[in-house]
Amino acid sequence: MTHLKCLLTIVLLGLTFSLQAQKKNALFQYGIADAFVGGLFDATYSLKELKQHGDFGLGAPGQLDGELTIVDGKAYQTQANGKTTLLSDNFKTALAFVTFFKADTVFTATGDNTAVFQQIDHYLKKKNGMYAIRITGAFTQLKTRAFPAYTQKPYPPLATLLNTQKFFDIKDTKGVLVGYKLPAYINGVSIEGYHFHFLSDDRTQGGHLLNFAAGKLKIEIAELRDFKLSVPDDSDFMNFEFKKKQNVDLEKVEKGH
Repeated sequence: MTHLKCLLTIVLLGLTFSLQAQKKNALFQYGIADAFVGGLFDATYSLKELKQHGDFGLGAPGQLDGELTIVDGKAYQTQANGKTTLLSDNFKTALAFVTFFKADTVFTATGDNTAVFQQIDHYLKKKNGMYAIRITGAFTQLKTRAFPAYTQKPYPPLATLLNTQKFFDIKDTKGVLVGYKLPAYINGVSIEGYHFHFLSDDRTQGGHLLNFAAGKLKIEIAELRDFKLSVPDDSDFMNFEFKKKQNVDLEKVEKGH
């Protein structure tokens, strides 16, 4: 009986470690990028729920009110007035991307965002891979942005509000860039390419990254091997008119001619 208990314990521990590894290698996304860009700005998913799926990531607050950054299990909102605030678990998001971050590649890099991304590309061996990326160090310059809240419904497409975004020029600041590089095949559902948010070490500055320059930076990369998607079930989302994306070959196969 004792031998059986030991065997069961070993099996359960193995399953636990396997589940933890899967969590650390999975990208969880709430919402659809095309819907958010199309004007679905209402927040419908709490941070308490989101944190069950990751401790590292980024997203958008409801009503387009700034930028959301999740670092070490804590979430921060950077608003268009430049203020960055620690958020409670009751706060809700309209669109978010998180993972339990555990790096499998670590190196250092220098230069501006173009040079650093080129150095990162050297380590990203899979063209269609998904990667979470954490960049930390002292930045000589960063340009970030945040949108002000938009409260009048129906909300317009995000591209029509570009003239309202507020830019921040951040100088000589230590901090972290939280982000991803995702493949083209999930663009629209998610966001293709590099996408980063910044948060200063003193947690007073942040925003969606546009460009940066820095000296020595620590680059940590986690390859993500699974993608989990959750979508809103409210009437606005369920009745949203997505733009049809033509795939002629797939249509031929489905129709048989």
